[in-house]
Amino acid sequence: MIDELMNKASVWMGKAMREMNCDAPTNVTSEKCRSLSQETIAPMFLSAFAFVQLQHKSLRLLRTELSTVKSDLVKSQKAIIAQQNDLIMHKDKLLASVQSAVTESVSETVKAEIKTYSDAVRSSESVAQFSTEKLKSAVKSAVQEEDRNKNLMVFGMSEEGSEDLSDKVQEVFGELGMKPATDVCRVGKTGSKERPRPVKVTFSCASTARHVLLQARKLRHSEKFSSVFIRLDRTLEERAAHKLLIEEKKKKKEEGELRNNHIVKFGTIVTEVQKDGA
Repeated sequence: MIDELMNKASVWMGKAMREMNCDAPTNVTSEKCRSLSQETIAPMFLSAFAFVQLQHKSLRLLRTELSTVKSDLVKSQKAIIAQQNDLIMHKDKLLASVQSAVTESVSETVKAEIKTYSDAVRSSESVAQFSTEKLKSAVKSAVQEEDRNKNLMVFGMSEEGSEDLSDKVQEVFGELGMKPATDVCRVGKTGSKERPRPVKVTFSCASTARHVLLQARKLRHSEKFSSVFIRLDRTLEERAAHKLLIEEKKKKKEEGELRNNHIVKFGTIVTEVQKDGA
């Protein structure tokens, strides 16, 4: 339809420009239009009127088609909205089902835990064992133990008045082929060059601390850090027990067991027989 209108318009404009001796639409002027005779203008006007009628008819058809398209779009949008609402309703039902299942599961778990606790209380000789203070103490101890598992103590590291402790610790770990992220600090009273204070090193996780501890034996063969050694971060009770074991080991060596190598390991003294010639 649009192509037909454009063709008719091109034909009419071409005929009009020929009558006015114009080779382009820009050359058409009012003076040249007045130069046309009535015999020429009459059929041109009739043709133009017929063209306008055709345009009017075409526009009416386009308006009808646009209205139909608009109506179809509205129906499509309503259908999409309805589908979205169905999806939302389905999601809400699914979520409610999951929440119900979780609530039921948690409820059963809580009931089971309460029953276990009640059975433990009934079978205990003293309910006082389950006092709030003891529960708090147990939780605090567990938290402290978890925190200590992230720590290691570094002994034998030289101490200066103004030192970049973090760089010094990283240099030691670099000897082990590692560069873990750490927080470091000296612990205890101010030391001296002969007796530097130990360094407490805190890692991001306990697994990193364990890995460093496993590699620490390499320092024995280090030219620069052979006097530096790394140990667990022990509690006061553990340090006291370890000190007693060290003293016991020293006593055994003084008793003349020169062929035996005594070491403190896993909270006890382990005797390893040295090989001849070692």
